[in-house]
Amino acid sequence: MKRASPRLLALLIGLTGSLHAHVIGDASHDASARLFAREFAPVRVALYRHAAADRLEGGGGGSHSPLLAMFGRFAPAVRVRTEGDVLLIESNGLPAHGMMVGITAWQQQVPLPQPYTGDNAWRIPLHPRPSSNPVSIKDRFLRGAIALAANGVPIFNPQNNRGEISAEIGELDQWGGHCGRADDYHYHAAPLHLQAVLGERLPIAYALDGYAIYGLNEPDGSAPQGLDAFNGHETPALGYHYHASLKYPYVNGGFRGVVVERDGQVDPQPRAQGVRPALTGLRGAKITAFEGTPGATPSKLTYTVNGNPASISYTAEAGRAWKFHFVAADGTVRDETYRAGGGGKGGGKKKDGGKRE
Repeated sequence: MKRASPRLLALLIGLTGSLHAHVIGDASHDASARLFAREFAPVRVALYRHAAADRLEGGGGGSHSPLLAMFGRFAPAVRVRTEGDVLLIESNGLPAHGMMVGITAWQQQVPLPQPYTGDNAWRIPLHPRPSSNPVSIKDRFLRGAIALAANGVPIFNPQNNRGEISAEIGELDQWGGHCGRADDYHYHAAPLHLQAVLGERLPIAYALDGYAIYGLNEPDGSAPQGLDAFNGHETPALGYHYHASLKYPYVNGGFRGVVVERDGQVDPQPRAQGVRPALTGLRGAKITAFEGTPGATPSKLTYTVNGNPASISYTAEAGRAWKFHFVAADGTVRDETYRAGGGGKGGGKKKDGGKRE
């Protein structure tokens, strides 16, 4: 493929081939594993390669080539720099693939770009240190991310902040993600669809302890052997690394490396910036479509409530503001403008005398 300017051009064009059957985890989740394999099949993504990817995969990154090459595949949307023994990764937290479609347990959040830049960038240790006391993520680290995907999207614990497994209760879209209370998009499962861009030779993510997360297989295509309770093992070629799976825990089941736990999450890590009040679950809702690129083009999330159509349209305005247009399932129409650090302003436009949402 002839290279164009370093510009992310991603397009969903169908489904990849069948998934391998290698799964790790709690046998009680086998039924959901089969559902996950069917509903979360990787999508194929067409992407112009950035020149840095060729250079790094050729060995230009030294011992950190897999790490740098992985993120290099998604440049310039994902940017990296070093600070001592830490790799800093900047992104807006939004993927090039679609979002939100298929969610049936929804808290009325929509994806907004996040300021994962500067001092608020993601941090991956360049020289991970094995912990003398490795820790499981089961019922721990229920806040914030546990890993960062190659496309700059954070990966959270497969359990939500209430301890439920998100993939088992309808909270995730076709790509294994959803939005948090700050309208921050993130995954709760392994983003195996990224292998359409990365192939099997590169990791799909890095855990925040600094160890790589590969797909279902080793880079040579063979099935991983002797995985520990965290979905990890050590090989001569790669050292210690984790593998994804199709059922719980989906990604790294814990941290083999040293991490600091504070307030229920790995510390430090970036903070998402919400512009709207956090909302509650909308019973009977199902997200059916999502259009646009938040922050770049007008965006629209379409859903139904007990079969009745509804939508949220929104666009970025000057002064870090967002203009929202709500059409509820009962026909009520409402407009709101939100600003970073503030609340909603305006609104109140009603249709047919309906009540405000």
